[in-house]
Amino acid sequence: MKRILLFALLLILQINAAISQDAEKHQVEAKVFGFIGYDAILDTYKSLDARDGELIFYPLRPRLDSTGKDINNVVQLQMLSISTRLGLSVKGPDILGAKSSALVEADFYATKNDYVSLLRIRHAMFKLKWATTELLVGQYWHPVFVTDVAPSVISFGSGAPFHSLNRSPQIRFSYFPYPMVRISLTALMQSYHKSSGPEDAQRNSGKPELMLQAAAGSAEEFLAGLSAGYKWLTPRLVTQTGYATCKTSGQYLFSVFLLKRFGKTVVKAEAVYGQNPTHLNMIGGYGMASGSGPAPNDDYDYTSLNTLSTWVDVQHQAGKMGVGLFAGYSKLYGADKNYTSLAGYSRNDDLNNIYRISPRLSYQAESITFALEYMLTAATYGSTFDNRHRVTSSLDPVYNHRATLNIKYSF
Repeated sequence: MKRILLFALLLILQINAAISQDAEKHQVEAKVFGFIGYDAILDTYKSLDARDGELIFYPLRPRLDSTGKDINNVVQLQMLSISTRLGLSVKGPDILGAKSSALVEADFYATKNDYVSLLRIRHAMFKLKWATTELLVGQYWHPVFVTDVAPSVISFGSGAPFHSLNRSPQIRFSYFPYPMVRISLTALMQSYHKSSGPEDAQRNSGKPELMLQAAAGSAEEFLAGLSAGYKWLTPRLVTQTGYATCKTSGQYLFSVFLLKRFGKTVVKAEAVYGQNPTHLNMIGGYGMASGSGPAPNDDYDYTSLNTLSTWVDVQHQAGKMGVGLFAGYSKLYGADKNYTSLAGYSRNDDLNNIYRISPRLSYQAESITFALEYMLTAATYGSTFDNRHRVTSSLDPVYNHRATLNIKYSF
């Protein structure tokens, strides 16, 4: 890992030097940025997580041995530096009458747990900005991830699975009818953040995910907006008995978000309601619409679970000290049709709800930040369900207590 980090840093420095030498001629400004991150993480209950525990979702369903002891009730300790990040931001010359800029960013989080500690692309995009319009092309945050209205949590994941966590290749066109009003339309394809189920399901549909978003205000005082989107998934091209199929599941998504500043205190909040938002690292999924398939060719329709996710984040800054609190809640509301679970097509469709309360404290000394965060995450699993997979009775909640020490050197 040290060799990879050194090579990546030297490569970025060489690119930066080459650009700087020719900057005056081509009107290019380039800046290297990033940080070295360290996390020490203590958990009290085994949870669904990713990348050796760096990203946590919620406690697993209890798993009892023959004596009734819960196997998942175990204390775990981990130390990681895979969030370490390198980036290059560029301000380029005017192109077609627009101001141009670009961003390349990578970390060592990898794209799957099998590749943990390997380099991956976070962002790779460029923008053209005219007086009232803007074009963004490349891999960047999903529109539901509004950068100005993201939780200020310490732990990796920006509050997932309550808040969205997704970067996707996209084309985004934005229109600014007024200086503080933005309307954008985005077409996206899934990258390493994919929906549960077959990984090529969106590609098989032949359609991009479409997102429309409107926002008004400024992050300096007050910002509010809403989003609406739709995606298509075609999980199978052939049935188990060898018949061609192109049955597709259409899934919608809505969100509202806001930010308000009160002096040195910032309050952020969001609510998301949609079908199968698993590509956003949220809970949910889709399955077979029970009784929809004719027996001769073993084909069937799909129906999606409806997910509600809400969160609020408060951050107060007092000089070098920062204190904050994050709270989130998510619930599954069942499907619109009779539902039969399909293996791998959901992120725990046996859940009823999850919630999290997470206070934090940070201190910044020049380029170094020290932060401590406590996270209580609870998961309530369903015991019985109706035909549409709505919970009719639940198990007792299970809890994980997580403590995270984060030290970050930024440059």
